[in-house]
Amino acid sequence: MIPTLILHGTPFERGRQHGERFRTEIARVIAAARAEHGPAAYGAARGQAAAARPAIEAHAPDVAAELDGIAAGAGADPIDVLLCSGFELFGLPAVSGCSAIAARGSGGALVAQNWDAPLSFAPELVLFLHFGPAGFEQAIIASYGGLCWVGCNRHGLAFVNNDLMLSAKATGLPSQIVRRLILAQESVSAATGQLQALPHMGGRSYLMGDASGAVAGVEVSARFGARVYQNAGPVLHTNHALDPDIRNDEAEDVLMRTYPSSRHRLDVLERRYSGEATVASIGTLLADREGYPDAVAKAYSAAESTATLFSVIFDCAGHALHLAAGAPADHAYQKLAW
Repeated sequence: MIPTLILHGTPFERGRQHGERFRTEIARVIAAARAEHGPAAYGAARGQAAAARPAIEAHAPDVAAELDGIAAGAGADPIDVLLCSGFELFGLPAVSGCSAIAARGSGGALVAQNWDAPLSFAPELVLFLHFGPAGFEQAIIASYGGLCWVGCNRHGLAFVNNDLMLSAKATGLPSQIVRRLILAQESVSAATGQLQALPHMGGRSYLMGDASGAVAGVEVSARFGARVYQNAGPVLHTNHALDPDIRNDEAEDVLMRTYPSSRHRLDVLERRYSGEATVASIGTLLADREGYPDAVAKAYSAAESTATLFSVIFDCAGHALHLAAGAPADHAYQKLAW
């Protein structure tokens, strides 16, 4: 099971609770990053993080306060903690190739994803439940020390996202900061506007839905900003660009080295989607193993060294999430409502 941590108070206080609970683990992650990248590359990334900090404070002051709280609780340098949420600051993709869907259900939207990553990421995953002065604020799946992989908020807005392999890079906000700014919004429309207003460091696809049933697929790039490529369901996405302009910026050779199964997985989603958007039907779709091990419900392979570490279905109108700790072909979903 993925552990759950309940956080209370101001953004700083919630960050401090996070840092205190995972103090040893965060220190280990920072040490591993230093060793993996070496002094020169790690120092360069620290410089990039320090340069990005003013933009984070300007666009996301609550997120900046939470990062400071994590650092205080963990007894770590705030810049090192920022790097835990800033893989782009190392000039690297996230290496998490995923299959995702957003569709209108009988009430609100359902937003779901198989989150695929190297097996070594599995022990780092945590479900964080944030409570502020007004009560429940957001449910987030993240790695300890990090800010957000996927999430939903008290308004019934949820998002998932997929890695894109694009050529252009630019100064901007790391995507985990962007994800938290999505969760500060009340609707798909507001979240789309937020994505269009922000500077992005690299490529990513966001699938969003809300309690009204609205859905959208938005791809972002450093060169073109945010492009809404679909605003009616079902939105289906894997790891290659669907917007025509952003597709022209795709590094096809890198895509094929990193996520060679991407087009196959999208084809399976398109063919196997039943037209019915329920928790059960989407769970069945995400459990599909055509082409196994490089399937929608993915296992490690020599060609693509990721596996489905969790599967999540956000029920936006039902104010609930369904979470499986592994591929849904092998693990049952557990429901959490608020």
